[in-house]
This record gives sequence, structure tokens and C-alpha cells, in this order.
Amino acid sequence: MKFGVVENRARLAILVFVLALLLLIGLSLALYSQVRGEISTSPAILFIFSYQIIALIFGLGLMFFIVRWLLRPYRRMVEAAQGSPIHGSSARSESEFVVETFQALVQQLQAKERELAQLHALERSRADRSERLSERLIANIPSGLVTVDSSGLVTSANGHALKILGVAEASLYSAPLNSFATEMASLGIEHHSFFRMSPRLVEMISECLNTSKSFSREEVDISLPDGRVRHLGLSLTPISDVSHNVEGALCLLTDITEVLELRERMKLQENLANLGEMAAGLAHEFKNSLATIHGYIQLLEAQGSASSNERRTALDATLNEVRLLTRLVTDFLNFARPQQLTLAQVDLRSLIEACADEVRPLLSSCEIELRIEGSFTELAVDESLLRRVFVNLLRNAAEAIDPLSSEKLITVTGSTDIGPGSRYAHIHVRDTGTGISTEDLNSIFIPFFTTKSRGYGIGLAIVQKILVAHSGDVSVEKSDNQGTVFHCRLPLSPPSQAVESQ
Repeated sequence: MKFGVVENRARLAILVFVLALLLLIGLSLALYSQVRGEISTSPAILFIFSYQIIALIFGLGLMFFIVRWLLRPYRRMVEAAQGSPIHGSSARSESEFVVETFQALVQQLQAKERELAQLHALERSRADRSERLSERLIANIPSGLVTVDSSGLVTSANGHALKILGVAEASLYSAPLNSFATEMASLGIEHHSFFRMSPRLVEMISECLNTSKSFSREEVDISLPDGRVRHLGLSLTPISDVSHNVEGALCLLTDITEVLELRERMKLQENLANLGEMAAGLAHEFKNSLATIHGYIQLLEAQGSASSNERRTALDATLNEVRLLTRLVTDFLNFARPQQLTLAQVDLRSLIEACADEVRPLLSSCEIELRIEGSFTELAVDESLLRRVFVNLLRNAAEAIDPLSSEKLITVTGSTDIGPGSRYAHIHVRDTGTGISTEDLNSIFIPFFTTKSRGYGIGLAIVQKILVAHSGDVSVEKSDNQGTVFHCRLPLSPPSQAVESQ
């Protein structure tokens, strides 16, 4: 409907209504002139004339409201047109101004629509390019990517996954393997069949789909059709909807066979280097003791006429060196012998206090203060072996403190992991000694490495071995001229290879 139609209809209605009123007024006047003398004598004529007057007034009011109702949309359009950027002029009527205004607005809307269509086409083109880029990125990532739906069907896999798993394309799909080098392969295969070369991987995917459990940095082995065994790094994550219902699983695979082989070679080289240093230290200790024994024997030969006291002194010194060698060999055998743990529930604070009582004479003679603080828990550990750990650490801490130091303090602090990821109990042994030099930090746990004038460097090696046997570890957290901090970790759950005490 054109904007001028409303105005024209209103004008026509007003004209018709005015003509009708004029006709009614004329008829009333004619009637009045004819019956003017009879009005006072005829009630009927008086009633008719009064009715016409009332109808005339009512008609005028009704005409006013009808005109307002007819012109309401028009007034709204005029108000909207007056708020537009187009301004009217005296040469145009109000209706022409409204029409021109809305025509201009329609043209602007059409221009905006064309611009919006261009932007939509551009956005669709960008989305298509982004989708293709995402597909190429997924297909060409250096890791294998496999998706599994909630029913256990492998829905897609990139070329790296097919290559890592050594899947025979003829048995699973008709397309050759090389065709998926740059795109995702759309599959529909049971995961039991697709991952048949790794039963452990099948179990993990089933568990992920059934319980929403995720796996991170897992290692699994697969047996390829040619008989080779490959080692894979695996991350498995469930795909859930907003209601936390499992819709599938996303599996990332990385062939870490070469990495593990390199790690094993480096570990072997490190072990050989440590063995060489250990052998050098052991040979050095034997050499020193044998030289001492040889010297005392020569002294005994030269003192043929010496007194019995002098000969007894030389013999005692020789026997002391023999005992030193015996203890050295015994400690070495204890270090080399596999540790079989006998576990029992032990309160760590009581254990630390017992170890402190054992080294108390040494601490008293050196005027060293010992503090035990923090929180300690109960763990299933081998008490006798763990006593050796903390006795060695406390003794080393006491020997590291300079006798002339103004602050002689050893602090043993306990703490325990809290929360859902709790794994370890922690024990820190701090001293105010002179610290360990940077070049010696990497060697302090090697057997028979020592910087002391006395001792043969087996204590920290035994400490490390016992804690590792408990599935824990020990490390130097800090070492400088203000002292050293040894950090010991013990698992809250006992190691599986241990023997529980009855």
C-alpha cells in the first residue's frame, strides 16, 4: 500500500461525512420552516427535531474520532520520516515527503542487504578455508589422531595414525593408505578390530567410553603384522555433551620407540659412567688401605728389635685398615644386593625422633641444635631401612656444619600432600652448613664419591637406593653457602613389590 492512500481515504471520508451533515442540516431547516408554527402544538415534531440535533452532535464527535483513527498510521509515518536524515522542503507536500523518505530508507536497506550478502559470502568463504585448513592440520599433525563414537566404532583416523598402527588397508577399507596422507580417513570399524594389535589399548578405550575415564601420557606396546614391537605414547580423552553423556573418545598416538631406545642408551651410558666413577672410588679406597697396610707391614719388618708395645700399635693400625676394608666391602655388597622391603605401619615422627636419638651424641659434641617440626603421617615402610636413611642424612648434615659457625642448626620438616591428587609425604632435612659445590651436585649420589677426608661416599647412595625401593626419591632442593636442603618423598600408598609384615 502506498503511503498517500491513507491520506486520500481520510479526505474522502471527511468530505462524504460533511456532505451528509450538510444534507441533514438542510433537511432539518426545511422541515423546521414548514412546521415552525406547529412545533409548540405537536410533541412528535418537537421530538424529531430534537433527535436530529442530538444526532448531529453525535455525528460530529464520531467523525472526529474516525478521522483520528484513520490518520493514526499516517501520523506515525510522518513522525518517523521527520526523524530520518532526509529533510522536507516547502515545494513538497507532507505525503510526498513521507513517501520519498521511506523510499530512501528502502533503498538504504536494499544496499545494506546487498552489503550483508557480500559479507556473508566472504564469511562463508573464510569458514570453508578455515575448515579445510583445520582438516589439513589434523591430518598432518605429527601425532596419530583417532576418533571413536559412543558405540565403539572408529569413525575417523589421520594418516599418521594409520601409519603408526600399521593397519592393513585391504582388510579395512578400499582406499589406499597413501590417499589419506593429507586428509582424515572416514572409517566405520569396531575399535576391537582396529586396535587388535594392542589389547591394552582396546581395554583403555572401552573403559573410557564406559566410565568417562581419561588417560594421559600412557605407554602401550603394539605388535605390528611384521612381528616388530613398537612403543606408543597415548592420551585418551572422552568426548561429552553438555549433560556429561559420553558421545565418543579422542585418541592421540605418538610413536616413542626411538625416544625410548635413545633413553635406554643414555641410561646405559649414564650407568656405565656411574659404574666407572664407583669403581674408581672403590679402587682408590682399596689402594689407600692397602698402601697403609703395606706400610705397617714394612714397619714391622724393620722393627725386628722393637718393643712389644710398638709392634702392637702397628698391628692394631693394620687390623683397623683391614676392618675398614671389610666394612667397605660389606657396604658395597649391601648396596649392590636387591632390597626386599618388609612393610609395617610406621609413624614418621616417631621414626625421625628415634633417628635423632641415635645421632644425639654427635650433635651434642658438635653443639648442634636439632628441630623437628611440621606434620608427619603414618606410612607402610620398612622401618629398619628407613632408619638408615635418616640417620645418614642427619649425620651428613652434622658433618657439613662448620665447628666455628655461629649458627649450628638442623631442621627436619614434614608435610603431606592434600586433595584428590595426593601422592607423597615429604620430609625436608635442612642444615646450616657450607653447602655442596655446583660441580659436585650431580655426583653426590654416586657410590664412593666423597669430598670428605674421612669416609668413602656410600651413605647418600644407600639413601637414594632405599627411597627408590619405596617408590620414592631424594633430591637436593637447595645448596649454597647458607646450607643444604635434602628433599625426601615417600608415596602414601605402599610399593607393590614390597612384602607386607604380618
